[in-house]
Amino acid sequence: MASPCCLEPGAKQTHVSEGQEVEIANLNTYKTGQGKSAIVIFTDIFGYAFVNVRKVADRFANETGMTVLIPDLFNGDPVDHKIPNYQDLLPDWLKKHSPDEACPVAGKFISTIKGHYESIQVIGFCYGAKIVVYLITHEELTSTIKAAIVAHPAFLTKEEATQIKRPTLFLCAETDHTFSPELEEYYKKELTTTGFGTFIKYPGTVHGFVTRPDGSQQSNEQSEKAKQDAIEYFKKNI
Repeated sequence: MASPCCLEPGAKQTHVSEGQEVEIANLNTYKTGQGKSAIVIFTDIFGYAFVNVRKVADRFANETGMTVLIPDLFNGDPVDHKIPNYQDLLPDWLKKHSPDEACPVAGKFISTIKGHYESIQVIGFCYGAKIVVYLITHEELTSTIKAAIVAHPAFLTKEEATQIKRPTLFLCAETDHTFSPELEEYYKKELTTTGFGTFIKYPGTVHGFVTRPDGSQQSNEQSEKAKQDAIEYFKKNI
């Protein structure tokens, strides 16, 4: 079975987490920052404890002044890239952690924090982008979300493009098997009509580049640019 997700963890990164572990809506959650508004990160298959995503979360908190939350939607069972042949385990892992099952859990999380922050924005990487699109296409949740970002998304369908009801920034890789040129163009067409979509494409990049750059100069530079674009978008929509 071909994987709809990128399985490469990228170049090794190091980072000392600045936040703390808390429990929200019965989910272990990484919390960083003390802002009155919140950013919620929905991760790729490597999960909420992956050093790369915590590094991003701390940067978002420091540069936006917002509280950043990363819920663990995988119940302590992310894909472990340190296990030999871990790629072969993905089909079985997705059976246990399908986006269809994770989406309502994410919805409960958002409903739980509603009212605790002046505004809530969301961002999803790869697998997490599917979660974000669920949140901004379901009427009972869209009113809670101020704005959204999806980065190199996976699992998206054409039908969802017509249902997006919140301003959404798409951070797109130049080459992405999970978000094909045809699907990207379809989303652009639909969201240009509704006014809810902004698209940025980063030259010389592949799926996963925002949180998992491969260590090359081009990948690192474009990853930094994408993260800064996300920060400016969050600040604009507080």
